[in-house]
Amino acid sequence: MSSRLIGKYYLFQATRSVGFISPIFTLFVLRDVSFTQYGVLSALSSTLVVLGEVPTGYVGDRYGRRTSLALSVAFTVLSLLGFVVAQSFWPYVLFYALWALALTFASGSADAWLYEVLEERFDADDFTRIRGRGASVMRWTSVVTMVAGGALYAVDPRSPFVASVALNGLGLAVLFTLPGSRRYGDDADEDSLADDRITVLDALPLVRRQFASRPLRPFVVYAGLFFAVVSAANSYIQPVTRGLFQATLESATVAGHALPLGVVLGLLYAGFTVVSAVASYFAGDVEEAFGLWGALLVVPVATAVLLVLPRVAVAAALPMFVAIRGSKALLLPMVNGHLNDHVGSAGRATTLSAFSMLWRLLRVPMVVAAGVAADAVTETAAVAGLGVVFLVGAGVTLLVDSPAERSAAA
Repeated sequence: MSSRLIGKYYLFQATRSVGFISPIFTLFVLRDVSFTQYGVLSALSSTLVVLGEVPTGYVGDRYGRRTSLALSVAFTVLSLLGFVVAQSFWPYVLFYALWALALTFASGSADAWLYEVLEERFDADDFTRIRGRGASVMRWTSVVTMVAGGALYAVDPRSPFVASVALNGLGLAVLFTLPGSRRYGDDADEDSLADDRITVLDALPLVRRQFASRPLRPFVVYAGLFFAVVSAANSYIQPVTRGLFQATLESATVAGHALPLGVVLGLLYAGFTVVSAVASYFAGDVEEAFGLWGALLVVPVATAVLLVLPRVAVAAALPMFVAIRGSKALLLPMVNGHLNDHVGSAGRATTLSAFSMLWRLLRVPMVVAAGVAADAVTETAAVAGLGVVFLVGAGVTLLVDSPAERSAAA
């Protein structure tokens, strides 16, 4: 396997990090908008991501993976530049929309490109290992940039965005040094692709056939439900953490001087990201040691139980946060690898994007319901409810149509 090519892929993953802005993004936006407007912006972004997954996945299937990835990087950079100058609600609407488009253009095409390059040049069985380590590289980059971003925010709130523009913009230069897959490369023969590339009219029926068939149907429901639950629970890490460690945050000092909030949050988020980086790095090793379904049955159930435990013992909140951040990072390379194994090259990016759309769509009512529960009771009760939702939903899925058995049979 060419270490040079894989090294370039890892470098590209590093440039996709948004660690400079992650720990301070909410604070930055709330300088100019109300909490209600901030909620509207978040809902708008989620809706655009859901609606855009399949169309942007189609772009990757029809016009090439690198084209889709280049659009993702371009929209990311434009959005970041916009946040530097935005000072009111309506400009934020535009730049949130650009950010959502950037996410959807990359969600299916990045993994589709990697899988096809490995399949054509090396060994597709290495997908989980390389995908996991690429995500780990991105997260380790985020660890460093989160700490730096928090410090930069204390100097000038706009400076983390400027730093992120430089890092993400570098991704375009790296991207154009990566080869296209032979099937979707820039020098591919259009005539030879005529029967293989899908049309826009083919996209949705293709996704429906893929997800309705066995063994993908129960697999998609089970994995999608888990990712929706942990993503919804992840929204409560900051408020629950702030409540648990309020006294620590207020008393955090260096040489007798109070640490700026941005610095504290940068360090905190960096710590959580270390967990994700380690989990992602060893995804291939875990799958090899325990098997796909060994990991998919144990990790989600254990994570769901940890979501419930803080209602009984507050001290369980910290391992719960670790599980929320680490479980998705560990399992996503395995899940996308399994989906890649069961779909053809034509429609691969569309199918992967559709799976992302599915669990994000499931997340929407969960976030709304959790918000109602948090207002009525507490944040820990809301998170515990999400854990119960997964345990019940997973139990029904396994009883009705065991995905593990169907996958083995196939």
